[in-house]
Amino acid sequence: MNPYESDPDKIPPTDRYADVPLYGRYCPQPSDFRPDEKHINSTTPESLRYWSAVLAQCTELNRLYESDEGGRDVFALGSVIIKSSHLKVAPEGRRSQRDYSYADANEVEAIRLAKKILDDIKVPQVYFADKINGRDVLVQERIPGVGLNVAWQYISQSQKVSFKEQARQMLQKLRTITPPSEISCRSYIVPDPDPVQHRGIQDIEKEIIFADNEEDTDFGFMHNDVTQSNCIVDNDRVVGLIDWEMAGFFGWKTAASIHVQIRTPKRENYASLDLPEEMMDDILFWNDLYDVK
Repeated sequence: MNPYESDPDKIPPTDRYADVPLYGRYCPQPSDFRPDEKHINSTTPESLRYWSAVLAQCTELNRLYESDEGGRDVFALGSVIIKSSHLKVAPEGRRSQRDYSYADANEVEAIRLAKKILDDIKVPQVYFADKINGRDVLVQERIPGVGLNVAWQYISQSQKVSFKEQARQMLQKLRTITPPSEISCRSYIVPDPDPVQHRGIQDIEKEIIFADNEEDTDFGFMHNDVTQSNCIVDNDRVVGLIDWEMAGFFGWKTAASIHVQIRTPKRENYASLDLPEEMMDDILFWNDLYDVK
């Protein structure tokens, strides 16, 4: 099996993601939906009607990911990815205070910065980031290729090592972007006064980022969510990096702490399964992404 096969019609039934053929793979087709240029990043009444009609095409059939209550689902529609909660009942209580406008503004600005330095790695263009029927909707480009987490089942150990090194190089490039003078402490690219309420991050992540004992002396631009699923690959190369909503200006150790404590699996969670050490090494392979000399 070609690890970089992105045509859903060519995926064998034994593939780990065969039951969600749109997930983690995109092979552009001439018939794919593409946004009308005149409505890109427009919020005129006509454009809002257009984007509302686009959103209506997002159903359970093309949903890639169903969120927990209060979150947003993720849909694939031709050449775009759409994040929206329109299929959910209106959240109540604490979850009713979700406001993804901060995360979306952060994603837009982070992508703008990343484009300046990731010359050979594609980042998605944002086509729409606003409210439809009172709910935050983000529409962005769908990057051709395969998610590294999807290709993982087919690639060799040497290929995995290579991909980790490529990801480290991306991180090193990004950190050369320093924050503007008005940002003097850890922050998202677009500051968010309450990310726990607004975007649903864990309290522990908030504590790591906004701890009083800030010791970072190397503030730089961090993607802050470089998981295998966010790396798009093809022909042994990382060709795209997606999901920039958590990006911010942090020190290397802070980003590493978030990566290890929140973004990656923990050995203790598998203790009861008594898995072979070789399998555990593979599961935890991405955990030391920030361990560089």
